[in-house]
Amino acid sequence: MRRPAFGPASGGAAALLLMAALPDAQAQDMDASDPLQGEPAALFEPTPLALGSATVRIGGSARLEYDSNIYAQAFGEKDDFRLQVRPYVDLLRKGGALELTARAEGDFRKYFQYDKEDAVGGRLSAGLNWNPSAADRLNVAAGWQHIIEDRGEPEGNTLPGIGPRELNLVEGDLSYLHQGSRIGFLFKATGARMRYTRAIDEERDLDAVGGLARVMLRVSPLTSLFVEGVAAHRDFRLAPVPGQFNRDASTYGGRVGIAIDPGGTLRGDAAVGVYRLDAKDRRIESQTRMSVQIGLTYAPRPRTTITLDGFVGNVATYRTGVQSREDMRFRLGINQEIRHNLRGRLGILYRRSKYFGVDDTDNLYGVTGELEYAVNRRVALAATARFSKRDSSVALDEFDRTRAGLELRIHY
Repeated sequence: MRRPAFGPASGGAAALLLMAALPDAQAQDMDASDPLQGEPAALFEPTPLALGSATVRIGGSARLEYDSNIYAQAFGEKDDFRLQVRPYVDLLRKGGALELTARAEGDFRKYFQYDKEDAVGGRLSAGLNWNPSAADRLNVAAGWQHIIEDRGEPEGNTLPGIGPRELNLVEGDLSYLHQGSRIGFLFKATGARMRYTRAIDEERDLDAVGGLARVMLRVSPLTSLFVEGVAAHRDFRLAPVPGQFNRDASTYGGRVGIAIDPGGTLRGDAAVGVYRLDAKDRRIESQTRMSVQIGLTYAPRPRTTITLDGFVGNVATYRTGVQSREDMRFRLGINQEIRHNLRGRLGILYRRSKYFGVDDTDNLYGVTGELEYAVNRRVALAATARFSKRDSSVALDEFDRTRAGLELRIHY
């Protein structure tokens, strides 16, 4: 089921807050039902409703899922069934050079046996796009999320005595894009505030800001080369206790890359460069390491898309004795329209989390699959499956986990 996302997406811009070190609440374990970029249209497509001068899309899903290891534990695994309901409403209003978007969605989770895992999440977001000319675009966006952390995330909570971590995230961004016939540039600023709901997690509360500047050179009608610089800063709300590291830090980076506009068989962007981490605590050694951002979609045939998403960069860490953490994530997916009302998805995921100062490394391998049958334009049924395995230099951080479910999807 395609969940609409409004506003422009740039690989470098999308990674700003990751470089500013927002942790894995922003990067949950891959869901088989997450839409692949540029997936082909099929029968199950929403028909927007007219509301004055605006259009509205209403929908949701209800999934019954089995989880073989709900706490993502190395031993003593507990399994359970859960029901997850996710309604949403999208609004789009266009008028001349202005475009207004808004979205509200919920995330309701109910476990059949371990009710401490029950949780309620949600999201509200809005954006304003202004196109004063064909070459210029100004975007302002803001949002609030109540996030339920996945148990399988690095440094995630695996204690069965309390429920999953939950946090409130407030974020916003401002961007300006100019694309001339040959030369273009993009400026983007982002900010976010994270506040966890339990006192036991308050040391994770942080504020993050970031900025990006990109200069582009068009070398063909659909292709541009670019160079970009990024800067980000994270500031934890609580001061460190005696003996702990001060985890406030700034990250700077530069990348060169290629961006391919929609219109051909390949689209998206990819960039490679370096980043430098400068920590406020002088006991933490500054680092200069490789930075990678990839978001590419290849459509060899009208009914097939293949996607590659990747990221390498510094993220926040809370582990005792650790100076910093670097994540590497790559996801390869294929979306195939088998028939006009039958669609299949398959994805593989690799994630490495490397901890500096203690020489610990986690490696997670995942496979996801989905088969979606469209009953009509408004109703679809899907079968989903996810398997993940994490190896670690810390034995207690290892786990195997299998999830499989059936899902009802509706929209108007």
